[in-house]
Amino acid sequence: MGDFFSSVDFQELLAFAERHTLMVFVFIAVLAGLIYTQVRIMLARIQKLNSNVATAMVNHENGVYVDVRPASLFNKGHITGAINIVLVDIKQGKLNRIESYKDKPVVLVGKDKMDSDCFNAAVSLKKQGYTKVYSLEGGIAQWAMDNLPLSTKN
Repeated sequence: MGDFFSSVDFQELLAFAERHTLMVFVFIAVLAGLIYTQVRIMLARIQKLNSNVATAMVNHENGVYVDVRPASLFNKGHITGAINIVLVDIKQGKLNRIESYKDKPVVLVGKDKMDSDCFNAAVSLKKQGYTKVYSLEGGIAQWAMDNLPLSTKN
C-alpha cells in the first residue's frame, strides 16, 4: 500500500489533472453537490413514514396528509382527505387550510421517493413552526403500489 501513494503516482495524477482540467472540475463540483445534499438531508431530520404508520398517525392523532404535487396530478388521484398545497404556497406561508395542524402530524405526500418538493416543503413547514412534520416514504407512487385507495374527489 505504500507504493500506492508514491511520488511517481502523484506526478501522474497531477499530469492527468492538467490534461483533463474540465473533467476534474466537473467531478469535484458533482462530489461537492452530493456532499451538500446529504448533509442537508441529515441536518433536516425529516422522518419518512411508510403508508401503514402514516395512516395510523393521521387517524389516531388527528393528523393530515398534505399533497405537494401540482393540482393537475392531485386531481388524477390523491389520498382521501388530503389537502393540496404546492411548495411555492408553503414557502410563501399560504397555510390557512392547515393552520390548525401546527402541533398535529402533517404527512407530506410527493410524487415518488425522489420528489425534492416534498423534502423542501417539510423543511419549510418546520421553519414555520410545525412540530410534527413527516414525509410519506415513496410518495403517492408507493401508496398506489401498496394498493391503497386513491380518490379523485376534492
